[in-house]
Formats: sequence, C-alpha cells, structure tokens
Amino acid sequence: MISVRANFHTHNYRCGHAEGDVEDYVKEAIKEGYSEIGISDHSPLPKYHFDRMGMNELEGYLGEIREAQRKYNGKITIYKSLEIEYFEDLEDYYRELAQKLDYLLLGLHTYVVNGKLRDSWIINTDEDMINYALHMEKAMKSKLFQIAAHPDLYMSRRMTWSRAAEDAAHIICRAAAETGTVLEINANGIRKNLIYDKNPRRYMYPYKEFWEVAKQYNAGIIASSDCHEPESLNDEAMELARKFSEELGLKVIETIF
Repeated sequence: MISVRANFHTHNYRCGHAEGDVEDYVKEAIKEGYSEIGISDHSPLPKYHFDRMGMNELEGYLGEIREAQRKYNGKITIYKSLEIEYFEDLEDYYRELAQKLDYLLLGLHTYVVNGKLRDSWIINTDEDMINYALHMEKAMKSKLFQIAAHPDLYMSRRMTWSRAAEDAAHIICRAAAETGTVLEINANGIRKNLIYDKNPRRYMYPYKEFWEVAKQYNAGIIASSDCHEPESLNDEAMELARKFSEELGLKVIETIF
C-alpha cells in the first residue's frame, strides 16, 4: 500500500471553479497525515485566457502560500506551484514564474496547432491524438515542467484504444523518461466518474492502456488528487487512484523532492 505522504496538484478558489483557500487545503493535509503539499492553482496567462486567477491576483496567491509556510512551519512542508499550459511563445513568462516557484505543473488543457487553439478535452481523430502527444513532447523538452498532469487526458472522451492512441502514449512516455518529467496519475478523472457515472466502463482518466505503456519507460510516476475542494484531498477517488497504480504494478514515487 502506498503511504499517504504528499500531494502536488492542489487548487483553490482563485481559479473560479474550486473552493477553499490555501490554508483550508494545508489544514486538511495536516489532518490526513501528509508531510508535504504543493499548492498548484491554475496560473494566470498574459494571453490565451481561460477560467483561472487574473494576472493581478498572482502576488496575493504567492503571499498566501508564504503566510501558510510561516504559520505551519514544522508541521508540514508547503511548496509554491502553478498548473499551466505550454505555449511556445510564452517560454520567457514561464521562466519568470519559475523564479518564484518550487516547481511548475504542466496541465495541457489547450494547445496550438497551425495557429489555432485546440481543446485537449475534444480529441476526435488519430491526427488530434498525435498532435496532442507531440505538443506534450515539446513542452517536456522545454525542461520548464517538473510534473505532467493527467498526460492521458487525450483519451478522456474515447472508449477505444487504437494504434494512434498507443503511438501517442509512446511519444509522451518516452519524452518523460528522456527529460526527467514525472507523469501524474490523476484522481480527478476518477472523481468525475464517481459524480456523473456510477458504473463506468472505465475511468475518464487514468486510462489503463496508457499506463501499461508508461511501465515500459523509466519515467517517474506520481499519484495526485487534483483536488478542487479541501475534503477531496484524500477522498475515495484518491484511494482508487492508489489502488489503480498498485493493480498495474506501477512504481509510484511519493515526492518529487
């Protein structure tokens, strides 16, 4: 059994679709016996705007984390992070952010192909899957990100594992191994199933076949809650994510530090 030790994917109210402030999650982590927590809300962007905190909220967010670090020093280690998409034209911005953070979490919800924004939740064709994977590869090769969140998101709306799906998995997992990027088993895909589909044929993510490919590579793997409410930090979905990794025989690390 994987021991409860850390969570590196944690949101708060600033993104506009989560509840609770930084301290609420820190207190929940302490209650659940965690020794480390990374606060990683959706980063503001100077362009490509989505639901997330505004640029004018960033310093307040970081200040709130610093205050929690001061207040709970000796009880838990708290890391500063942001979850963010990768856009090649924003690399200088990412480097500026990295100077203020302990790590950057790659969350590829949206990306650009041929000058047009594409939605990672709507992957309909083999070409879409390969484009998503190639963008993930480019993001990881930038060496800007320590963790790739829900790398199997491209399968979230698909029931059938195809040759293109497998090729995409190899592209992503090979890049993770080559760059030292940690791949994340994300409990929020399980959480969505628990809310909307009581008897799913499979989880929205993690997607079993993707992680069977990941086993073939020497990439780090971590399980994260991706919690949007404090009480979800160590809930049933997180327990099922741990069980998923154990049943597949995945070697899951507990911390990235």
